[in-house]
Amino acid sequence: MADPGESNERRVRLTRALLLGVLVAALATAPLFTIAEGFVAAHVGRVALSNGGAALLCLFLLLVLRRGHVTAVGRALVFGLLLLVGALASTSGEDVHVNVVNFVLVALLAGLLTSRRELLLVALLSTVAMVAIAWRQAPVAPGAEPLEARCESIAQFLPTYLVIVFVLWLAARPPRAALPR
Repeated sequence: MADPGESNERRVRLTRALLLGVLVAALATAPLFTIAEGFVAAHVGRVALSNGGAALLCLFLLLVLRRGHVTAVGRALVFGLLLLVGALASTSGEDVHVNVVNFVLVALLAGLLTSRRELLLVALLSTVAMVAIAWRQAPVAPGAEPLEARCESIAQFLPTYLVIVFVLWLAARPPRAALPR
């Protein structure tokens, strides 16, 4: 049987590594996004808020993690990033399909840092957000049926996203005790 202290230490190391990974990604991608957006003032401000917000969240959570609040830190990272990703995806004007990978990242983090129930909550909230954005954005060709265009847009990303969440959910199951032979 595994030592509970060892298991907790592994969770702390994993949480710290993921926080540092998100922090580095936020800092490293800020200049890339700024250059890609052509230094337009509105985009520079948006990058500063989003990447700066993510970096500050990670720094704060690293401090909280040092106090031993592993579960709370994992939840805060997952739901904080979900809020950020959802807000950015709904206000960026970009096609929702561009942002699906960000929702997948949040689901992956939820699968690693939270419970199976919280993973399902993240999946539900992400699905609602992506479907709402896709519904609003779906281009409707002249003479085409709006419902069909919206359903087609949603069908391009939702099944794959849900399969990914299902795989994460299965992987998060506690192992069964070995059956006697």
